[in-house]
Amino acid sequence: MLEEGNLTTLEEIDLKALEARNLKALEAHEDFIKASPAIQIWSGITHLQRRVWNVLLANAYDELPTHEIHRITMGVLASKIAFGSRNHKYLREALKALVDFSVEWNLLKKDKDEVWGTASLLASAEVVGGVCTYGFAPHLRYKLYNPRIYTRLNIGLQNRFTDKHALILWEVCYDYFDMKRDAGETPFIPLDRFRKLMGLAEGEYPAFKVLNRDVIKVALREINALTPFYIDVEQKREGRRVSFLKFRITRDEELEPLRPKILSSRPKELPPIVDALVKSGVTRQEATKIADKTWKVVEAEVVIEDYPNFETYIEEKIGLARRKHRLRNVAGFIIQAIRRNYQDPIFQSDLERRRAWERKLMLEALDEELANKRRALLRQVVRTKPELLELAAEKVKASYVRERLDKHGSVEIAYNEGGMVAAEINAILAEDLCAEMVAPLQEEYEAEKKRLLA
Repeated sequence: MLEEGNLTTLEEIDLKALEARNLKALEAHEDFIKASPAIQIWSGITHLQRRVWNVLLANAYDELPTHEIHRITMGVLASKIAFGSRNHKYLREALKALVDFSVEWNLLKKDKDEVWGTASLLASAEVVGGVCTYGFAPHLRYKLYNPRIYTRLNIGLQNRFTDKHALILWEVCYDYFDMKRDAGETPFIPLDRFRKLMGLAEGEYPAFKVLNRDVIKVALREINALTPFYIDVEQKREGRRVSFLKFRITRDEELEPLRPKILSSRPKELPPIVDALVKSGVTRQEATKIADKTWKVVEAEVVIEDYPNFETYIEEKIGLARRKHRLRNVAGFIIQAIRRNYQDPIFQSDLERRRAWERKLMLEALDEELANKRRALLRQVVRTKPELLELAAEKVKASYVRERLDKHGSVEIAYNEGGMVAAEINAILAEDLCAEMVAPLQEEYEAEKKRLLA
């Protein structure tokens, strides 16, 4: 429910300071992180509403682990979606729709362990004196900040799309773009799932030729005209009917100079420290010097606390600048903070909570990744050596698993049904019969876990 409050219900807000803070956050996340499961959502929201949600997410991203409530001025929100009207009625209606709409996420199962999820796009929103206060539902908030499964999208680029389906399809395709290959492709998407991704109502565009003409081709024309990428579609039939679609995305360098100049949707290829400093206002020359010298830029007499690495140290100093509301020289403050090791206990506490939460999410995702890889490997092994299932079944000790095995005609049937039987047999295979095959996965997992905990 969207509510209009009055200023007496909230602490006094410095609008200029909040606006400056919003602009800093959005500039830092012009190419912003969006978790893949949250890209692959089903919701009937409009083009305007999706753009609004993307800006709200980018504005809140750094605060997701430590704050349940976020703020943005309506003026900044309007400007970032290229919404020229000073009448914020439509923006309030968009916010209300985001609270009212429930979504399913991860429709294409890129987050392989996630089966299904649902939540409102916004848990709540309130507009008071030109300030929008909003929050995300806990389950969705968790997904939005998962740093292991994400893509980067561009706030400026989204405003160039006029077609709702073009923006959605662009997000989905770019989610599968591999920067190393300058190309990517989606899996084959069942047509009914594609309709969900596009936010189409049941029964809308029932004939494929109409869907192809009015949705797919229109979206592809706009994407291929406005971005330095080319997307084409492959159809797969069942009988005479088109039942699946696959989209391929490639960087189109030859056509890029002929297109309108746009904000790049590809993150700047700068070292992380340089990129973070430049986005915060430091000149590239000065940022490069800091990154090259690392700890040597800190004055000799300054005591350095136990930071895990120089990137963390720089992140903290940039964060201090964001907390200062009336800085005339942000870049100068950051450079001096680096040299003198300025500290802020409140910010450091928030930063540590954010790092701890991020580390927890990454470790959980790493556990899921290992389980998925091990499960896939074992299934592949037993397909070629089904006799291993019988050997593993003989080693089952749990009575409830033994009872389930006895109820089925064969171990293979019981195993393929999944559940407790498959879990128990996989554990036996991994620990005993297939231990050597699983060992490289475990070694890779331990190495990555060690890196995350370092």
